[in-house]
Amino acid sequence: MARSRLIRLLVTVVALGVILVAGDLAARSYATGRFAGELRTAYDLPADPTVTVAGGSFLWQAVQGRFDDVTVDVGQMPAGKVTLRDVRVRIPEVDVPLGVLVGGSGTVDLAAGTVRGQVSYADLAQQVSPGGLRVALARAGDAIRATTTVRVFTLGVELAVTVRPELDGASVTLDPVSAEVAGAEVPLSRAERLLEAAGFGGWSIALSDVPPQVDLDAFQVADSGVLVSGTLGASAVDVG
Repeated sequence: MARSRLIRLLVTVVALGVILVAGDLAARSYATGRFAGELRTAYDLPADPTVTVAGGSFLWQAVQGRFDDVTVDVGQMPAGKVTLRDVRVRIPEVDVPLGVLVGGSGTVDLAAGTVRGQVSYADLAQQVSPGGLRVALARAGDAIRATTTVRVFTLGVELAVTVRPELDGASVTLDPVSAEVAGAEVPLSRAERLLEAAGFGGWSIALSDVPPQVDLDAFQVADSGVLVSGTLGASAVDVG
């Protein structure tokens, strides 16, 4: 008889655990989905981002009205003539009124967080390829190698310029550090004259249309593009 009661107790505990887990998952899915839609509207994103909440039990955090370690995967974010790709935002704390979680309106407060994304070499190259001049970009250690073909005495000659990316306010500047013509190193001034004659418009690319709460402040050269990182200022999002 005692064994039978013990088995019933264990079954009850397991069933209760399953119900609590299912409820936690359902609440997490509903709340993160709603918040994703509000973020899309607030920041004029092309699609709903993916919102992930760490920090343990979702329902327990909901009761407290505070969620810890929230990650928002945006995917793509327009940045003027280029696109920030694989954008990820990490927010250490998000305060959400209980009324918002059950479908009402209110204000969600986001603590300051971090932002990272990537600008592909293809996007950058398109912005520094005026008219018929086609520039290809690829990683060269911690710098970038830009190659194109220019006309010298009616002949097509390969011109390569090594540049380093820098943030200049709201623009990306590719700062030339060395140049080669037909595989031989030449002064930068000579390479610049050849590029100007071919209609080259310069090495600066504006990063406009980024939300004003985002402050990009660092670059890192990677194999597939330039990694951009910065901060997201504390903000409030009206829901409902």
